[in-house]
Amino acid sequence: MVERMIGFKCRDCGRMTYQTRARCPNCKGKNFEEVELGDECKLLTYTKLYVLPEGVETSSLLLGMVEFPNGVRASGQLIGDHIKVGMKLRPRWGKLRKLGGKDIYGFKFEPIGE
Repeated sequence: MVERMIGFKCRDCGRMTYQTRARCPNCKGKNFEEVELGDECKLLTYTKLYVLPEGVETSSLLLGMVEFPNGVRASGQLIGDHIKVGMKLRPRWGKLRKLGGKDIYGFKFEPIGE
C-alpha cells in the first residue's frame, strides 16, 4: 500500500513537481529524483462537481488544488463537509472510483483534525 505522496525533483535546476515528466518544465533536464511531499498541505481552491467521471459512486464530488510547504501543487478529491480555502489538509490513500470492474485507488485530501 502507498503511504506517502511522492514528487519529483529535477537534479539540474531543483524544480519539483507532483507528476513525473519526461523533461523538466523549467530547464528541460531529464534527470529526476523522488522526494516525499509531506503530511500536510494547504487548500488553494476547490469546486463541487455534479457531473462525475464514470465509476464515481457518489452524487457529487469535491475536487481541490492543494499546495505543499515546498511549493508543489497537486489536485485531488477532498474528504469532508466543512471545506474552506486555506485550511490544512493531509493526503490519504483510498478508493477513488470503480472502472472496468476494478477499484481505482489514489490520494484524497482530508482536513487535519477530523
